Amino acid sequence: MVLEVLGDRARVRTGDDIVSLRPKGVLRHEGLLAGDDVALDGEHIISVAPRRSVLGRPPVANATELLVVATLRDPMVQPGDVDRLLLQATAAGLEALVVLNKCDLASPAELAAYARPYRAAGYRVLETVAPRHVGVDRLRDGLEAGLSVLAGPSGVGKSSLLRALADVAAKVGTISPRLRRGRQTTRTATLHDLGGGRLLADTPGFSALELPDVPWRDLRLLYPEFSGLECRFADCVHRLEPDCAVQDAVREGRVDSGRYERYLRFLEEMEGRPPKWR
Repeated sequence: MVLEVLGDRARVRTGDDIVSLRPKGVLRHEGLLAGDDVALDGEHIISVAPRRSVLGRPPVANATELLVVATLRDPMVQPGDVDRLLLQATAAGLEALVVLNKCDLASPAELAAYARPYRAAGYRVLETVAPRHVGVDRLRDGLEAGLSVLAGPSGVGKSSLLRALADVAAKVGTISPRLRRGRQTTRTATLHDLGGGRLLADTPGFSALELPDVPWRDLRLLYPEFSGLECRFADCVHRLEPDCAVQDAVREGRVDSGRYERYLRFLEEMEGRPPKWR
């Protein structure tokens, strides 16, 4: 398995050993991703097994779960960024959970209000304070065998969580006083062994995220809270159509209005894409 891609070389785990190898032939142009299962000839990487899932940003193959890390202070992560990552996870066929880190910087009421729409939609939400190991054991115990990916903007404490979960010397960044954003410390996706068949990927931070590469009409299928609500029309996109069960659920408070309003903005954004996505 590829643990990390650095330039024209990749760190590859082969049994108990880790070796640094270059890809051969067309692989030099097609590229590798952390998480790829590869075949070797002793000196080179010669082929890549079919990928079971692909995350474009963060760039990881064969992940099974996405840990969306958010904070309410230093920096404040907008729910729209959390939504975008959750949509990426669902589109890639991954499980997803929300990790509210630095929860000591927010009040219980603030944390509850932020988490409520995601819990109502069916996502697990865990609260952590990574440097003090608050909630870390619960998070680790909840990870299943496979590859979990830490994802979120710079400054939310992914490296601190990695250190707490995997006991590795990850570099911890600081917060920009002017922008109140994190300074990026992770440059590439890197896999770490947690034992018990569990791997954890640390990934670079980012300040913007694209929506999933799916047709705009299929965006509705990526919202778990819309599941089971039967509209009058089977292809209803839950916007202006009559007898829309989702719009009714929003009015009645059964679907969070903030999540729904962001869904409408995402829908409009996707409609403006080039024709290949339509």
